[in-house]
Amino acid sequence: MNSAQLALGPVLAAQLWNWSLFVFAPAIQLKRAGLYRPTTLGPSPTAAPLPALAPDLSGAHDAPVFLDETPEIYASVEGFDVCAELYDGAVRPFSDPIRKELLELMRPHLSQGSRVLDPSSGTGSLAVELAGELPEGELVAADLSRAMVERTAAAAAAAGRTNMAFFQADVAAMPEAFTGYFDAVMSCLSFHHYPDGPAAAASFRKALRPGGKAFIADGGPKWFVDIARDISRIADPGFVQHRTGEEFSELLLGAGFSEVYWEEALPGIGFTIASTRTSG
Repeated sequence: MNSAQLALGPVLAAQLWNWSLFVFAPAIQLKRAGLYRPTTLGPSPTAAPLPALAPDLSGAHDAPVFLDETPEIYASVEGFDVCAELYDGAVRPFSDPIRKELLELMRPHLSQGSRVLDPSSGTGSLAVELAGELPEGELVAADLSRAMVERTAAAAAAAGRTNMAFFQADVAAMPEAFTGYFDAVMSCLSFHHYPDGPAAAASFRKALRPGGKAFIADGGPKWFVDIARDISRIADPGFVQHRTGEEFSELLLGAGFSEVYWEEALPGIGFTIASTRTSG
């Protein structure tokens, strides 16, 4: 983490807290009243959970699986190793409403036996929560940051989750064991950190079973992309870029997904559902 990030990190955190209080909170109240009308792109996907398969990875790995060698791109996540202990406290007031909305969006597409991959699990709060809703399935939490993998594993142990596995992995080059394994892939406020977006999208597609879906929550409307770009580049460790709904659609269709739906689920935050064909 460089000196600019250390200096401006608290500024970014304060802005996120204010956004949650003065933007998200009113929008959530409007949603509850049926008055929030999000902008959408693409066909709304059918909620059709896949037939459950028995958990495998969570039974095969009772301890985190770490990379044998440090990859060249590890510099992009070193900032997260440094701030792992403080990360949740800084971003959760902003991220918690987004996580809640993402889970509500995902639930109709999952069963209690679904296999779900969180390829950028961070400190693991979302992964551990969703794992509790998959009593017959499993949640595999991965992250390139070793410190984040360790924190996720510790959080899962504290919560008594036995249906989770933990991997240190590059989102653009995930383990072969992930190929065609998952019913769903979820990425919450992480895609803007990926150095190679097309490779990450292709990796998501490769990890899914036929009929599986990828769920992505990230800053996305153009107006948010424009206002957030400069401070994100300076203050956010590993920031690469935000994408509009049109850019996410083009990216994911190019990666082999059959349909892409996008909506501005909260002001400034786009949720994407990318579907695969049931026949592969």
